[in-house]
Amino acid sequence: MPLNTVNNDGSLNNPSQIRANLQKVKSVGTDGIMIDVWWGICEQKSPQSYNFTAYQQLFTMCQQIGLKVEPVMSFHQCGTNIGDAAYIPLPNWVLQVGQWNPDIFYTDQNGHRDREYLSLGVDNVAIFPTSVPGKNRTAVDIYSDFMTAFRNTFSSFIQSGVIDVIEIGLGPAGEMRYPSYQLQNNLWSFPGIGAFQCYDKYMLNNLAMAAKNVGHPEWGTAGPNDAGYYNSMPYQTGFFSDNTYNNYASNYGQFFLNWYSGMLIQHGNSILQRARSIFGKNAKLAAKIAGIHWCQYNIDFEFTCMEMIDSQQPSNCACGPAELVALTRSTAWKYGLDYGGENALDIEGNTQANAQIVKQSSSSGKAISGFTYLRMSDSLLNSSYNFNVYAQLVNALHQLEMNTKSSNSNDTIHILKQLPKSFLFSFKN
Repeated sequence: MPLNTVNNDGSLNNPSQIRANLQKVKSVGTDGIMIDVWWGICEQKSPQSYNFTAYQQLFTMCQQIGLKVEPVMSFHQCGTNIGDAAYIPLPNWVLQVGQWNPDIFYTDQNGHRDREYLSLGVDNVAIFPTSVPGKNRTAVDIYSDFMTAFRNTFSSFIQSGVIDVIEIGLGPAGEMRYPSYQLQNNLWSFPGIGAFQCYDKYMLNNLAMAAKNVGHPEWGTAGPNDAGYYNSMPYQTGFFSDNTYNNYASNYGQFFLNWYSGMLIQHGNSILQRARSIFGKNAKLAAKIAGIHWCQYNIDFEFTCMEMIDSQQPSNCACGPAELVALTRSTAWKYGLDYGGENALDIEGNTQANAQIVKQSSSSGKAISGFTYLRMSDSLLNSSYNFNVYAQLVNALHQLEMNTKSSNSNDTIHILKQLPKSFLFSFKN
């Protein structure tokens, strides 16, 4: 669904047109939609005061038309990523906390604050208000309260199966990652290495404790001092080069990288544990992964760049998106996780991208659990050519599902565990 499906004031944007669009995509076999449930809209005005009215209208439409819904618990800001056509900041009352305590936001070595997502350093720090004056809560409590309110509001849609999967946002753009590649203020451009985001006081305090615990307090004062900046290349830095002092492979480098990635994994674990407890053991939950970070709690693995072909990438960047998809897909399956994909960039009318998506959607007789098309737009729906190409992709993926099931019909017990219950083809906002 488009990013402006729900207005910033909490109302549904042009309901009659939305209904017509949903009916059109349903007519060519689309199974469902994906929609961000924005924290910045639904809990906008005051803590623990939720407004899901527009989403109730939208989900009811989908139920009437026969479409599944995959809501995304979106705890990030919209408007600073590729393709963002709307601006939805974090809730006002959160930004007010940030005015007197800017360390609630991720910070780089130059002191730049990224306000699109709360730093994981405040996951367990009770500095955010509740509806009760004088009583505070942690960031993880905030996410838990929001998910609980969503569950209570939409329990009938969950129980009836209209809500098929619930995706849990874990970072910027909803992905389990740091905001290392920042487009705002022209800080980063492809293929720069990005910047470490560990300079808010809460992250630095944790780093200092971790360094002290391994007997090297000198390692805990800051991140690497020779890791370059957003647009550096690895060979231009000491930290990411081979055979340099205190580089990534040194004892110090391994300590820092293990701490940095470990903090992110702990962040994901904390939120997903709460999500599983809130939505129950039978709910189908998903998390979007950026890079390779593994989660448990029976969570689906969602990955992007399904349409990308290695030969189309810049030759000087050592890009291998097709290999990355294959690696993450095989590893997710190895650990018993369902694997879902989506496109990273606009693919309207692109038959070559469609062919690559179909190719990447199965391996060794096994299909991925679903594909999310990014994204529904006027140029897709109003162009007969673009829409026909889209319809061909839907048909090809559904045919892939049928062929995969048919080719493995004799291997009943093993294959029944592996095959998806249904191939969910949905639209991303």
